[in-house]
Amino acid sequence: MKVIRFGLAVLLVLAMVNTAEAAKKKYLSIATGGTGGVYYLIGAGVAKLMSKYAPDIEATSETTAAGAENTRLLGTKKTEVALIDETSLLETVKKTPGLKLEDFRAVFSGHPMFTHIFVPTESPIKDIPDFKGKKVGVGAPGSGNEIGAKIILEEYGLTYKDLKPLWLSFTEQVSAFKDRSTDVGFISAGVPTSSIMDLTTTVSVRFLPLPLDKLKSIESKHPAFFPSKLSANVYRGQTAEVSGMGSAGTITVHKDLDDTTAYWLCKVIAEHYKELAEIHPAGNFYTLDRVYEGIGIPFHPGAIKYLKEVGVWDKRPARFK
Repeated sequence: MKVIRFGLAVLLVLAMVNTAEAAKKKYLSIATGGTGGVYYLIGAGVAKLMSKYAPDIEATSETTAAGAENTRLLGTKKTEVALIDETSLLETVKKTPGLKLEDFRAVFSGHPMFTHIFVPTESPIKDIPDFKGKKVGVGAPGSGNEIGAKIILEEYGLTYKDLKPLWLSFTEQVSAFKDRSTDVGFISAGVPTSSIMDLTTTVSVRFLPLPLDKLKSIESKHPAFFPSKLSANVYRGQTAEVSGMGSAGTITVHKDLDDTTAYWLCKVIAEHYKELAEIHPAGNFYTLDRVYEGIGIPFHPGAIKYLKEVGVWDKRPARFK
């Protein structure tokens, strides 16, 4: 009888220890993007690294529609971390009652993204003005992808009234191209992106370039976008370099996130980016020498603490003074 009582006591103590450990652990949700994009893979990678290296933190990644949805989730504290490009952030805050720009803080610059604009190889479409009357995949509703697509269309004097917009995710755009139910696709993502790789293995597509004067004009009005290049031979059948619109996402948090978590988020990304690159090549861009690129919002104090420790905060751009 004494043995049984002793055993029960041991089990009770172990249960109490496990409960205490669980209470001590912080659970972190990371809002990413659709499964066909790089946000999804990078976000999942960051979650894995945080769970592995940050003490007492268990992180998970969440599939979302990216940009606008991530901004709303983070602004209303329904997630703790989000990948957001600043154009989506600014546009969504401006249009969403209750969201405040001052509630958002940066932790790390994300990977550069390229806006792929593509049509079937045999398509008569040669340039953006030819989109009139055509079915155009612009991305998930309110996503950064859609915002970028609209900015490009507006640069050419086009609105949704001039074409047939289709609000499709990356995966849905690929499916639409495969069954020939769309004419044009817009996918803004890190390079290479799995959705485009999937598409080009079965469908022959042609990427449409954007001239430098148009890109410079867009940049002057929307500084988060900049001229970029898609190198030749990234995708099957894409033998020439393509000029186009680039942007960069940001590892973003709410200002109320505790300093310790923000500190470890910055530290883990900076010190383990090579492991992130094993998940997707875009992980190679998560380095301290480009930690400020594409960021205009203030940094979180926890991230600043780490950047000071490694001597990078002293090298910050003037906008962060």
